[in-house]
Amino acid sequence: MIQVPILLADSEPSFWLPAPVSNFAGPIDGDFYFVYWVSIFFLVLITLLLGIFMWKFRTPPGARAQSHKDHHIVLEVVWTGIPIILSAMMFWYGYRGYVDMTVPPNESISIVAEAQKWAWNFSYASNGASIPGMSDDFNVVRAQVRSGEITAEDAEAAEAKILEKAGLHVPMGVPIEVTVMAADVLHALFIPAFRVKKDCVPGRTGKLWFIANEPGTYDLYCAEYCGQGHSWMHSKVVVHETVEEYEKWLEVAGSYDETLPFDENGKIVWKRRGCISCHSIDGSKKVGPSWAGMFGSMRKFAATGTPGEAVADEAYIQESIRFPMKKIAEGYPPQMPVVKLTDKELLWVTEYIKSLSQNSGGTVSPRKEN
Repeated sequence: MIQVPILLADSEPSFWLPAPVSNFAGPIDGDFYFVYWVSIFFLVLITLLLGIFMWKFRTPPGARAQSHKDHHIVLEVVWTGIPIILSAMMFWYGYRGYVDMTVPPNESISIVAEAQKWAWNFSYASNGASIPGMSDDFNVVRAQVRSGEITAEDAEAAEAKILEKAGLHVPMGVPIEVTVMAADVLHALFIPAFRVKKDCVPGRTGKLWFIANEPGTYDLYCAEYCGQGHSWMHSKVVVHETVEEYEKWLEVAGSYDETLPFDENGKIVWKRRGCISCHSIDGSKKVGPSWAGMFGSMRKFAATGTPGEAVADEAYIQESIRFPMKKIAEGYPPQMPVVKLTDKELLWVTEYIKSLSQNSGGTVSPRKEN
């Protein structure tokens, strides 16, 4: 049977949609254009008939309206039957596509996408690697383009450098199953070129799957308003030509250079794990306290509703990361998610915070926070 929606789909980018590059793009584009052209047809037809009837049956000013009780059975059956048939077709094509999109193949590559304000983190089941979305780095590059600091070519090179150890990476031609979750509020993972979208709900998991058909780099967005940083929460999907190329990338990207000083690796963790979204290193206020000058300062907090204060030493920092709801920093909302750092990552982050403080060496002399 000829599938009308598939015939209406396009293989090139259009005014409405980017180029289709996944197994679902053709059917979804077909459904979209089927509904679109049916709507355009009836919009034009009804508007045209409305104008004709207004002109044909116009009456002079002051004329009394006349009652018409006659009707046309054939006409009424036609204008009722055709919309029912078209609506049933739309439902069927949509339902069939929905079922296909909710049942991933057994041989899929499994990836977990975790959303938090305002960053993505991708975990790969094959080797346990955790790769950041690096939204803030992409935002910096785009801001530099808008300000004229760098050219579009420089921006492309900078994004390629970021993607060496960031973003969602998948091989071409292989089923990919993505489990989505949220650490704080509602988010939604949306990859326009693949025509896939799934809500990320705190306390629940969801799944989507796809097969990428073309190698390249594609945009990934959060499609659910999630607070002031929502528009910054974007990343990239990189499609590798072969599974071997993908696995080689994954082996390198998921590792740290342990020959670097602890504080340098801590800065990498700050970016990779999304800490950069909420904690500045220059003293500016974000959603969470700045890390600048934090170590060794006297921090005011509320613990289970009771005010208190403590020195920001190693124990305080590590407890605040492991159990963020235990001591809420004064002046900040209780919304930090649990960030699952390894012991090494926690050590490196602590050393990085210490390096940003005037009291990072020697004996800690507690000072009041400004």
